[in-house]
Parts: sequence; C-alpha cells; structure tokens
Amino acid sequence: MLNALEFAKFLKDRIGFCAGVPDSLLKPLNQALEIEMRKDFYTTATEGQAVAFACAYHLATSKIGLVYLQNSGLGSAINPLLSLADPKVYKIPLILFVGLRGGIDDEPQHLKQGEVTEQILIACGIKTLKLSKEIEEAKRQIDNSLLYCRESGGTVAFLVEKNIFDKVSLPQSGNSFSLIREEVINLIQDAFVDAKFVTTTGMISRECYELREFKNQRHKNDFLVVGSMGYASSLAFILSKYSNKKFVCLDGDGAFIMHMGSLLSFKGASFYHIVLNNYAHDSVGGQATNIGNTNLVELAYSCGYDYALSVESLEELQKALKEIPQMQGLVLLEVKVKKQTRANLGRPKEILRLKDEFCKGL
Repeated sequence: MLNALEFAKFLKDRIGFCAGVPDSLLKPLNQALEIEMRKDFYTTATEGQAVAFACAYHLATSKIGLVYLQNSGLGSAINPLLSLADPKVYKIPLILFVGLRGGIDDEPQHLKQGEVTEQILIACGIKTLKLSKEIEEAKRQIDNSLLYCRESGGTVAFLVEKNIFDKVSLPQSGNSFSLIREEVINLIQDAFVDAKFVTTTGMISRECYELREFKNQRHKNDFLVVGSMGYASSLAFILSKYSNKKFVCLDGDGAFIMHMGSLLSFKGASFYHIVLNNYAHDSVGGQATNIGNTNLVELAYSCGYDYALSVESLEELQKALKEIPQMQGLVLLEVKVKKQTRANLGRPKEILRLKDEFCKGL
C-alpha cells in the first residue's frame, strides 16, 4: 500500500501541477496532493477541462502536468486527449491517474467501463500501466513515464486500483449550513407526491432510494441516474416534454456544474430543477466544487428559467415547498445543505427492474 502523503510529495517534486475530477479510489492521494500542491491543484468541472488545463500548463512552462479522474470520465477526456494533446496534433505530454472502477462486486454503472478502460486507452495510443502498490516501484514508474513523455510527446495513463493508498487523516472542511440532505429529500418527496423524480449520481440517488424503502413506497416514481454524472437535468427535460407527468430533478452541485451549459437548452420546459448544494463532491471524498460564490438564482434567470429561489433554513424550505409545486414552467430551487452523509447508506438494487417500473408509470 502506498503512503499517500509521501507519494504526493514525490509528485509535487517531479510534476508540480495536477487537475481533475475527484474519484473515490484516488481520494487519499487527492487529499494529499491538495495539501502539497495548493495553488497548483485544481478541481475542474469536467475531465476534458482538466486535460485542457494540463495542456495549457505545458504550453506555459514546458513542464508535464498530471490529470486525475475516474475511468467513467474517460469519454470527456478523450476529446482533448486526441484532438489537442495527441502527438499527431500538438504533441503535448501528459500523465493520467485513472481510478479503475468496475471490479468484482462493484456497482452496475461501473462494470462495462471497468471492462473496457484499458482497451480504450490503448486504442487511443496512450501507454497504459497499473500503478504499483510498492512506493519505490511506483516512483520508478513515474520517473520512467516522465522520460517517455518528454521523448515521445505522448501520454501515459496509470490505472489506480482499489485500496492502493493508505488513508490520509486531514481536517475536513465543512460549511455553515444546517439542513441535512437526506431530511431535505424526504420533505421534497412528501411535497411532490404526484410527481416523477429524476435523481442525480451519488448520494442523492442512494438517499432517495433508501427513503422510499423506509417509507414502504414503491420506486415507480423515481429514475435513479446512478451513472452519467451531470445528465439528470437533461433526462428530466426530455421526459417532461414527452410525458404528461410532473417532473422533479434532484441535482447536486458537482453534477450541476459539470454540464452547466445544458441550462440554455431547457428554455420553454416545465419541470422542477432542485439543486441540493453542499459545495462539495460528497460521494468521492468531499472536495470543494468551486460553486461557493456562484449565484444560482441569477444564473437560472439568465438562462431562461421562469422562477428561481435559494433557501438555507428549514422555514425557508417549508415555505418554498408549499408554493413551488403549484407553479408552472421551468423552476429552479437551490437548497443549501450540510456536508454530511449517513455512514450506513445503502445502494439501489435491481436497477433494471426499477427502470421498468418507472417506465410503466409514465
């Protein structure tokens, strides 16, 4: 097992720059890198943006940057990897750390990606190897890869498997909000009893599922977007256009940011876009999402939403949940919530059956 703090110090010395989208398998290393690299550590909206950041870093300094991501984000990264960084284009060398989800007993949304990750990287002409669990060998791998990158102008991808890094004990930053996300979701479910729900990737879908189980309610009203981070609102938009049902999209701030440009496509729609905002990528380590200074109400209005509101107290939320379900058109509600997740939170089961149940109710 690698000591994340020691390895992060080594990477700072050898590379000095990293950008990416957080991943649970990389959590200890990300935490250590954020401490070590500080202003040279970036959490980006998308994996493709992280590749662009690292390319620009090389253009500015002639140095090689590190991009970190979960393998589910390869699709986003491939565009700039092939059309910007590739040796047949601008020949910009990069190092990738790819969290390899999709192993034994992993969740359904990770299985196919896990099967094809290495093949995809090799097909892209990217040298691919698994990061060693031994610290000295891992350091040698990095040094050899940096030499290869400088000589070839190519990219090297390290596949990072589960439990490679030891845990890092660092103080966790929180926020000042009092509302607990799972309790908020419960109130929203009760306020929209006649609506269909599209719930975003990560903790929000898991909490929605568990609440239905706890209340002995069927799952026919919920489509749980367990993968495809950032696309829940787009799914809710088209579902609302081609169904006569009322739709609620439960979104998270990380997913909202990832495809924020989608908001411009929703003009003329009629659904309730509820963003549960804790300023963090909660399901993969709690890294900040950089949304803290963004006014989502003004943003929504500028993108054509008919009504927008932000709340952070129980009184404000209860008042909003009495008024908003009666509204027509495209509505955004931002609910600022505490950075907190129940330790024993379960995961959705039999998702194909859940999909069929949902579709039959449309």
